[in-house]
Amino acid sequence: MLNKLNRIGIMLTMLLLLGGCGIPTTPMDMIKPPVSEGSLQRDQISHELIKLLPNEAQLVAPLQGKEGQHISFGDMDGDGIDEAVVVYEENNVSGKILKAALFKQHQEEWRIISEVKGFGYGLEYAGFPDINHDGRNELALAWSLGEAGNGLDVYGLTDDKLELISKKEYHGKIDLE
Repeated sequence: MLNKLNRIGIMLTMLLLLGGCGIPTTPMDMIKPPVSEGSLQRDQISHELIKLLPNEAQLVAPLQGKEGQHISFGDMDGDGIDEAVVVYEENNVSGKILKAALFKQHQEEWRIISEVKGFGYGLEYAGFPDINHDGRNELALAWSLGEAGNGLDVYGLTDDKLELISKKEYHGKIDLE
């Protein structure tokens, strides 16, 4: 009986010593950069915009651009207030569809003003450069076409609707900024 209790005690002690409570975190793992107020505002806006997308929507991040930036901001209509574009993937009966939704802020509330369908397998770039140098930003969406290369769609904004200005194929990386 005493021998059995000794064995159980030794086994419990070994389990506690070997199991522990995990590997302690190093100080480097605990150090994080400060979060700016602008970053907090963008995160809040991001959550608001995502709520307006269909429930099954999955955000698509551009391959070119800042890591983790699923939403691009830029002023297309020249009113000094940025619009936002979110590219997402939506499942339907025929498969997955890429879509881009353009959001506009109206009286402190965001709403989708226009949507366009994408093509290809993924998103290379989404942004608001002034491509035609007319002083107003356009929406540029570059799509990954796999072996065929890439495709660039450029949209203008007229009466709160996106209108396709140009469409072209390209290979390699694109620099629109």
